Amino acid sequence: MFRIFLLIVLLFPNISYADQGLNLTCKNLLSALGRQYEPLNFKLEVTGFHYFDKDHNEFRIIPSEELVIGEDMFVAIFPEYELGFQRIVYAGETEQIITMSKYDYNKNKFIAHYECDVVRAFID
Repeated sequence: MFRIFLLIVLLFPNISYADQGLNLTCKNLLSALGRQYEPLNFKLEVTGFHYFDKDHNEFRIIPSEELVIGEDMFVAIFPEYELGFQRIVYAGETEQIITMSKYDYNKNKFIAHYECDVVRAFID
């Protein structure tokens, strides 16, 4: 659990409260070329990573201890793929960008890349 809290503090170096989380809205980078994709919505809290499972038509949570967490990234692992989120700051820039990449285990390659908008939210 401490690693998730540390990740939130690293992603946004301001004062954080225990009752805050992050809403992530991720848009496929191919959208910039005119293709239409539905944005993907996630929620990251100290207790876990929330996502909507379309196959079962319900919200699910991956507990924080099952996430792979690094200094400026975290990975949510699913049976057939993984979603890797990373904070990027380009040299000479101060703006942080959050990206997400989807890695397919069956195809053994990255199959999609996203740019994510991040909004702090109070945990319900």
